Amino acid sequence: MDMSQHPAAADDSFETVTEKDVAEKRATNITYAAIVAILGGWAASSALFGLAGFIFPAVAAVPVIFVIMVLLTLG
Repeated sequence: MDMSQHPAAADDSFETVTEKDVAEKRATNITYAAIVAILGGWAASSALFGLAGFIFPAVAAVPVIFVIMVLLTLG
């Protein structure tokens, strides 16, 4: 019996997508892309320059992460 032509329960509900949902999805995608780019750059730096290429980006990220932590603390 072919159930694809006659489903037991019709699903006529359509999900409305608001502009806010689209903006949140876009922001999430940009965040993930930035994380992948940063980690990829760090990996490439490590592959090209060895231990120095691994350590220097970590040392350079300390002030940036400190500022982010302060901003998160302030709200």
